[in-house]
Amino acid sequence: MRAKTMFYVCAVMTCVNALVSAGFSLAMLTSQSSAHVAAMYGVARSVPLAIAALVTMGKRSYGGVMVLAPLLGSIQACDAIVGWVSHNAEKTIGPITLAILTFTSMVAFIGEVRRDGAMPR
Repeated sequence: MRAKTMFYVCAVMTCVNALVSAGFSLAMLTSQSSAHVAAMYGVARSVPLAIAALVTMGKRSYGGVMVLAPLLGSIQACDAIVGWVSHNAEKTIGPITLAILTFTSMVAFIGEVRRDGAMPR
């Protein structure tokens, strides 16, 4: 695949990753729970990352995707650890799947960029 195609694969995975995190944070914020303040902290972090991922894809920024993909993949990996520790299969499998897909698309994208010489290493 070409670097441009892999950019879009990686950018879409990064955006999906960010939007899922933002969606869960916003859902927690609207729930009537004692964790309302924690949910506000989650929204304060996840919404700007989702916006950054969408802007990065919209601007077709290779460098932006190369920064956001590992960051968001790492966040999902940490979410999977939280799911594992809390013995919740859904909260483990979902985040680890997103983390793996994000990291895989990132590695493929970086490989294509290097092969095509589309961006300085």
